[in-house]
Amino acid sequence: MKAFYIFIAFVALLMFNACDKTKQDNYTSTSFGELSEQGRVMCRKGNYIEGLRLLQEANDMLTTMHPDSINSKEAVKLLGNLANLYSRMGLHEEAKQINYKATVIADKYALDIRADLWRMRSFVYKQNNQIDSMFICLQRSRELCGLIGDAEYRLAVMQRVNADRAYFFIEHPDYVPDSIPEALATLKQIVSTDDNITGRFLIGRAYVILGNPSYGLPMMESALEDFRQVGDTESEEWALQLLAQSYAATRNGKLAEIYMDAASLHDTILQRQRDNLLLGMDFRYRTSQFKREKAMLESELRAKRQRIVFISAISVLIILGISVISIIYFRNNKRILRLKQQNIDNLLSERIALNARIEELNNVTADNNENKRYEMLSAILLEKDDDLRFRKNFNDLYPGFIYKLRHEYPNLTSGNELLCMLIALNMKNEEIALALGISRDSLATSRYRLRSRLNLSKDTDLDNFIKSRI
Repeated sequence: MKAFYIFIAFVALLMFNACDKTKQDNYTSTSFGELSEQGRVMCRKGNYIEGLRLLQEANDMLTTMHPDSINSKEAVKLLGNLANLYSRMGLHEEAKQINYKATVIADKYALDIRADLWRMRSFVYKQNNQIDSMFICLQRSRELCGLIGDAEYRLAVMQRVNADRAYFFIEHPDYVPDSIPEALATLKQIVSTDDNITGRFLIGRAYVILGNPSYGLPMMESALEDFRQVGDTESEEWALQLLAQSYAATRNGKLAEIYMDAASLHDTILQRQRDNLLLGMDFRYRTSQFKREKAMLESELRAKRQRIVFISAISVLIILGISVISIIYFRNNKRILRLKQQNIDNLLSERIALNARIEELNNVTADNNENKRYEMLSAILLEKDDDLRFRKNFNDLYPGFIYKLRHEYPNLTSGNELLCMLIALNMKNEEIALALGISRDSLATSRYRLRSRLNLSKDTDLDNFIKSRI
């Protein structure tokens, strides 16, 4: 019974695992990391719609995956790319939600990445002009840098965070007025004069704020030209605004010269922002449409799983029912066979006891016709009704035994068959003689005749031969 229940549990487990597998059928061809990279490449090429589709699909895949199977760095990279794209399209709330999702993953599985995530979140608030929230994120990022285990990675992240904090203080000098000298020192230590255009520009801006425009303005103008050279129009507009503020604060006559450039560039940037806004609206529409389609697919999937679960449950119940019926039948059949064996034993015991008593009386009684008296008094077992009951019970216990003997040895008599059945029941010669109501010499003669009819050699044991055929 224990093995049966284990088997039923195993069958049920296989069926329900098959149900769960259907939930993941759509995500076997490629990993979310590959989709994320494909989406990032599409965005770099300017195909934001396709890039967004791939990134969103990767994000949906990530949502359905078991946490233990997620590559945390790949997940954070995906969510970072998606948050940046949302922010670019003006979807600031969506960008913050995605960043928060990445932070939750990092808090559990990638502690060293948390500082970078909070730094990235500050950019989302910057795009939305939420200065206080931006500063809080940078402060939190700086605190988390101290918890990074890898020393080399900790140093790299710390430099990025310190640079971003310095950028923040210089761009917003009134937020923490006394922070400008520290910010300038940080940038001079971190920023290379050749590689980081933004850093060089803000160093110049810091000198202007600290009262050294003769040194700071040329640095800002040089960095502005570098932005134009690389075609970074967004950074160019940002730099023109800060440069105009610097010209105005120092009463520099170049303010009028850059006004037309700033106005023209502003129109270009405004058009791009409009395009991004339209792209965001299109995204919202496509997302709602995609969600509706996804809801329909999930509904179909749930219905499919319910059908599988229903069929599985019915199958288990059918198997269980058949097994219970089989067990009941087996137990009942076993009980019947046990009763038949008991009937045979009782029948033989009665006959053995009766014949033993008769033999005892024969031995006590002295008479000239002793043999005749023995024959008259001896009760021959298994005659008439007893014979029929014995044979029926024996055939129920050992079906096919007598049939095979008759088929292979058709010359066997009814007495031969009775002797074979008694030997098969593992009875001793004395018990067999008493059961048949014959003397021991007669039993020996019967055994000899049976060996002859079975064509057994002298080396073959009669009892073992008969018992081997059960």
